[in-house]
Amino acid sequence: MELVMPTGTQIYDFDTGIMLADLTQDGARACIARGGRGGLGNAHFKTSTNQSPRTAQKGELGEERTLLLQLKVMADVGLVGLPNAGKSTFLAAVSRARPKIADYPFTTLHPHLGMVYLDEQERVFADIPGLIEGAADGVGLGHEFLRHIERCQSLLHLVDINAESPDEDYNTVRGELAAYGAGLEEKPFVVALNKADAVDEDTAQMVADDFFLKTSVRPHIISGLAGQNTDELVRNIWALGHDEELWT
Repeated sequence: MELVMPTGTQIYDFDTGIMLADLTQDGARACIARGGRGGLGNAHFKTSTNQSPRTAQKGELGEERTLLLQLKVMADVGLVGLPNAGKSTFLAAVSRARPKIADYPFTTLHPHLGMVYLDEQERVFADIPGLIEGAADGVGLGHEFLRHIERCQSLLHLVDINAESPDEDYNTVRGELAAYGAGLEEKPFVVALNKADAVDEDTAQMVADDFFLKTSVRPHIISGLAGQNTDELVRNIWALGHDEELWT
């Protein structure tokens, strides 16, 4: 019997915890439990002197396993940030994905994927549920989805430009990525101050300059809702990891 699984599925033996397969490629196949060897019917025992044998061999039982399946979303870019940072709005603005959007925290309850196109190329963006302080230790909803970030080639940090301390929000998320481990904090990333449509241009630039002063990271200023500077940001994400000068 063959079962079809989504790309990115990891298959573990439930009893031992050993990973049996990691389906990271489209079309990948793995044998998890072998079927038993078939038996031999009486025709197999037929001879010239025994034309009607009454002997048969029973088949053998196949392997039995209890499995644990874990899906890790495969994406080029993972969108991370605190709840209500505007990740879903941004994904809807740059792709055809239609995640649920509302003005309350934890609107996103599971990862959403969106295909983003630019210059006849395509990238998969993943909207990861919002992270809060303590997520790596099981606080909030985002801890259930930190594993998906392992599969992302790069990260886009979205920070609400209207937050009381955008730099502290950014550091909270960075801290949770580091606490989770698995190299999440080492992935190439870019930061964008989102919801810039809610402030004037001078205020947005002042917040961005203060953010750079406190974090040494130069943020983009965007608005997913208004589509402000989103094309430029997407174009820069395309080069992430290939042209480091874009991010300094």
